[in-house]
Amino acid sequence: MASKTLYIIIGVLVVILAAVGILLTTGGQQQPTQTPPPTPTATTPTQTPTTPTATTAQKVFKLGALLPLTGGFSSYAKLAQCASQLAIDELNAEYASKGYRFELYVEDTQLDPNVALQKLQALYARGVRAVHAGLTSREASGEKPFADQNKIILFSAWSTSSLLAIPNDWLYRIVGTDAKQIRAIGAILKELGVKNVALIYRKDPYGEGLYLELQKEAAKRGFKLVSVAAYDPDPKAFPQAAPEAVRKISTEVKDLVGPDFALVIVSFEDDGSVVLKAIGQDPVLSKARLIGTEGMAFSPILLQEGGDVMARGRIVGTANWALPTTPEYKQFYQKFKEKCGAEPITPAPQSYDIIKMLGEIIATIGTDDPDKVRATLEQWGKQGTYKGATGVVLLDENGDRANPNFLLWGVAMKDGKPTYIEVGYYNYDKDTIEFTPEGKQYFYG
Repeated sequence: MASKTLYIIIGVLVVILAAVGILLTTGGQQQPTQTPPPTPTATTPTQTPTTPTATTAQKVFKLGALLPLTGGFSSYAKLAQCASQLAIDELNAEYASKGYRFELYVEDTQLDPNVALQKLQALYARGVRAVHAGLTSREASGEKPFADQNKIILFSAWSTSSLLAIPNDWLYRIVGTDAKQIRAIGAILKELGVKNVALIYRKDPYGEGLYLELQKEAAKRGFKLVSVAAYDPDPKAFPQAAPEAVRKISTEVKDLVGPDFALVIVSFEDDGSVVLKAIGQDPVLSKARLIGTEGMAFSPILLQEGGDVMARGRIVGTANWALPTTPEYKQFYQKFKEKCGAEPITPAPQSYDIIKMLGEIIATIGTDDPDKVRATLEQWGKQGTYKGATGVVLLDENGDRANPNFLLWGVAMKDGKPTYIEVGYYNYDKDTIEFTPEGKQYFYG
């Protein structure tokens, strides 16, 4: 019994000594249970991040793009998206040695100014401070107040409304305003000998801006606006509103349609298809000469839905364009065709230059601080520092393109099918039109 009791006492002492040792080792505190940290989630940009090397610390710069990937401008938006990504690819290849990486975050605006605002706010929350703005003035008008308040650089490839030509704001545009486009249209009307003009337009900042400028141009050129009709561009409204606008004009000009009459159309893709269909079915306007605007230029949807109407009306339209003869454009053209598998029609060259120019500025000054990027953008815009697919980029006092180029386009029947053709080029400085051989015959008909 004594020996058994002794063993028990010794065992208890061993346990006590072990416990004391543990307390001395841990400082008397309980060790926390180790659990693996949660896997972080993040929005993935369209640019696949490059893994930094062990010796090079990478600095990431975020750029955004707000594009109507669904809705009435989707075919154009997809070209803009691919061109923007091409610019990102080139920036990363060019500046990887400096430890810079560029990422592109793309959001779908659905061609809706309210959605565009929400998507801009989402980009802002991710730390994006320089953004390819929505293609249209409708989108840009929704984005602009938030951008002005929060110092976000907006740079649009296709917004042209004169109503948005405001100095000292945060909206910049790589294309000329409606005042410049309307001057080209005025030259077309003058060359055709048109005296009476009717206008059908979408009632949004783009359409209102063109209407305002067309009134000014009428006073300068000496033609008369004999009928004007606007329609609601909302997808729920325009299927009925656009044909009603066509009928209104038809009633008012039924005795005026002839060689000295033209109908100017301001529309986009989905609404433009409805407008053209209504014109084609109208006994009066189906005989009128048609004038198009850049929102219609080279649209595959309009060609499919209303190509025969445009061909019958021998439509002549305008488009902000890149001069195809420069080395920069030729290089861009080849790369775009290889990457995107399509012709780089507007706004592809403009979108490419927006992202490339913003990236070049950021890489040059080594920061994406919006105040510093904006100051450099304005400096480069005054000096013409950047030269890209659209040529030398000069910006005026409102941050809009000061030296736009305009292509004149038309639709002709070839092998029984409506086909886009290049009619000529408008020289803004000289206020003259230079026709292509095919375009001259088409224009005068």
